[in-house]
Amino acid sequence: MTTSYIDRYKDLKIKINELERMNNREICLMVVSKRQSIEKIVALNDLGQIDFGENYVDEAEEKINGLNTDKITWHFIGRIQSNKIKKICSLFGWVHTISSKKHLIKVNEICKSMNKIMNICIQINIDNDDNKAGIALENYENFIMNIHDLRHVRLRGIMTIPQNNSSSQNSFSRMNDLFKKYNELDTLSMGMSRDYISAIENGANMLRIGQGIFGKRI
Repeated sequence: MTTSYIDRYKDLKIKINELERMNNREICLMVVSKRQSIEKIVALNDLGQIDFGENYVDEAEEKINGLNTDKITWHFIGRIQSNKIKKICSLFGWVHTISSKKHLIKVNEICKSMNKIMNICIQINIDNDDNKAGIALENYENFIMNIHDLRHVRLRGIMTIPQNNSSSQNSFSRMNDLFKKYNELDTLSMGMSRDYISAIENGANMLRIGQGIFGKRI
């Protein structure tokens, strides 16, 4: 019998709850809902799922406006395009992929005009992978100097997507070292369907999981 996304979600929540007890900390599950239907989002929301992540602004706009609910917290987890920032600020409560001073300032300016404070994570390119966005780990301290005078962004944490190889454990560990260095951070966003257990073992408290719930995208 084929396992449904509802069953996979319930099984995953049980596993995360076990890992919370083992690690003595709360872990937020963000369901990555790109390419998924509004009906599936509603079904998971009815089960108590609050946090959903979207990669594509136009797709997310249709879903968010269609649902028009305050029972969901929307996270933007895709690459930021300058011409989409106004929509991102309007639609989302979180942006996880900040890695440009220009984008950071623009998010602050637009949120100021909306009388809104945006939760942000700085994306770290932990493996210096040319195919991934993010700042280098060693540039983090200089980068956050740009945030101190910005009143309409709230720095919540750091995010990464490590390379899919045997060294991801080390990458997660270095992210955790950075996270623990700064008391003002409360979110370590890392861990996806393939590696979330390793991420949790290395301090992650926010996971981004889509395929592990919905199955492989066609």
